[in-house]
Amino acid sequence: MKTIYTNRLLITLTILFTSVVYGSAQLTNTSYFMKTYSNRTSLNPALRPEQPYLGMPIVLNNVYADVKTNTLNLDHLTFPRNGELLSFMHKDVSADQFLKGISNNNRLNMDVSYSLFSLGWFKGSGFWNVDFNIKAHADASVPYSAFELMKKGFAMNEPSYYNVKDTRVKANAYAEIGVAHSRPFLDNHLVLGAKAKLLLGFADFDAYIRDLQVNAGLDEWIIRSHATLQASAPGIRPEFDEEDKLDKFQWKEGFGIPGVGFGFDLGATYSLAGLADLTCGTPADILERLTFSFALTDLGLISWSKGNTSNLYSTLEDQVVTGNFEMDFNDKDNSSLKEDLDKIKDTLEEIIKFKEGASKGRTTGLRTNMNIGLEYEILKNLLSAGLLSTTHFNSMTNVTETTLGVTYRPVQWFEGALSYSFVHSRFDTFGLALNFVPTRGVHFFLASDYIIPHVNSEFIPVSSKGVNIQLGLSIPLGARR
Repeated sequence: MKTIYTNRLLITLTILFTSVVYGSAQLTNTSYFMKTYSNRTSLNPALRPEQPYLGMPIVLNNVYADVKTNTLNLDHLTFPRNGELLSFMHKDVSADQFLKGISNNNRLNMDVSYSLFSLGWFKGSGFWNVDFNIKAHADASVPYSAFELMKKGFAMNEPSYYNVKDTRVKANAYAEIGVAHSRPFLDNHLVLGAKAKLLLGFADFDAYIRDLQVNAGLDEWIIRSHATLQASAPGIRPEFDEEDKLDKFQWKEGFGIPGVGFGFDLGATYSLAGLADLTCGTPADILERLTFSFALTDLGLISWSKGNTSNLYSTLEDQVVTGNFEMDFNDKDNSSLKEDLDKIKDTLEEIIKFKEGASKGRTTGLRTNMNIGLEYEILKNLLSAGLLSTTHFNSMTNVTETTLGVTYRPVQWFEGALSYSFVHSRFDTFGLALNFVPTRGVHFFLASDYIIPHVNSEFIPVSSKGVNIQLGLSIPLGARR
């Protein structure tokens, strides 16, 4: 049996709070208007590459990693003092100093995807592609009151009251086997594309604190909590200690598929040249240079079986917890951020006591993305500019980001793109994509929407609002269209 200890889970989730949010997993926005990019169908199934291609893991087909935050960065949780980096819980960091950098709602997003196999080919006027991808996501939403409780409530000098609402952490991992097809209509002005996907769920966790009320006294705490914890994994089962506290999860060793589902991508592109006869006053050559595109990706559900799902809950019932909760953060030697989070975790285990609910399956939705683009071809097959609106839908929040991009193709074997995104703007949200596409050999792609990141050695944003990277190799299989 494999075991996930509750403390490791809480530490991991709390560390995630320090690093990321906003957005949803897809690919870099900078690559959206690049006509030579083989994987552009993932952003819109109606966007077709110029050449048929083959991608395999042995040649690093496609890898994507993304970390974003709305306001909360690592520099909000650590503070420099006399050459040292102090944790936000240290006695020399005041509550006012720490909490002034915390927003009312701190949201999180982290995504990783890896393409094991992809193949795209033309047949007549249609384009087909199949792929096999592994994806993992993590989302969180943590309110200001949760951080206030950590800083003030855990090292209290007088009785106090805290009410923490709507704190949520979700994470999942699944495989995706997709088949896509696109075809032109209306004298090639309109291209419609669709992709059907078989989803194989590996694991899914959803921890939701709907309401947590803490009357924190000097010698005892009165706690009322309403929380749920749903977990799906192969043969997963919770284990409780002698005090009926959740101690750990166990699941079966080996490979298992506890969840199965289906998903769809839908997309279209339309050259406005088809409207030339219907408009008045707009020169035909301008309309011929404009292309509108629209896509909905990751529409779908995963159903998790009853035997591979654990449902836990904590009800709104008063419980009295006695003991000394004044945690010692004033050690002679400065403790690290991780050590302070460990101490917070130990106290959290005393606050929320989960009970096991009825055994039943569950269904979870994918995080849907909507892409709306408008591209203007400045110089035919050489230079174009585009505006992309990307909206991410999930159970916590919907976020729209606008990206302005320019693509340039000075020679047949190379295309580059430069972009600027507005939502995470601090004048450092420039993106860059490079695609080397020789007629024969290997295509190489490298892109990031944030090419001037402020990160530490562990790729965690220190002050940047977002960090992502995408790279891949593919093998051309025929002539360009």
